[in-house]
Amino acid sequence: MQKLINFIAISIFATSAVAADWENPEARFDATKNFTAKSTIEWVTTKDLQTVCDRESKRRGLGGFDFPVDACSFWQGPTCIIFTRPTSTLHEIGHEMRHCFQGNYH
Repeated sequence: MQKLINFIAISIFATSAVAADWENPEARFDATKNFTAKSTIEWVTTKDLQTVCDRESKRRGLGGFDFPVDACSFWQGPTCIIFTRPTSTLHEIGHEMRHCFQGNYH
């Protein structure tokens, strides 16, 4: 299970309606579905977000993204690394932080 969690790659704002509630910053979610109650989080900012997220995804054998991303996050060992642009929103960072506790929920 830990190996699976370590290879989860996450993005936000996909042009998909798979789970539309994740796009709503006011939508409530079930925090009892967390796979961990404690997480080490690293936040990396980059001006070239799409390139960095694609590179990180491919480096982990996940193939990159077929859509534009506003942020992404990946597990590296016990650390959840969040990537955003130098200017981000509370929704973007909060969304990615949720992935650090719940994995791939959309």
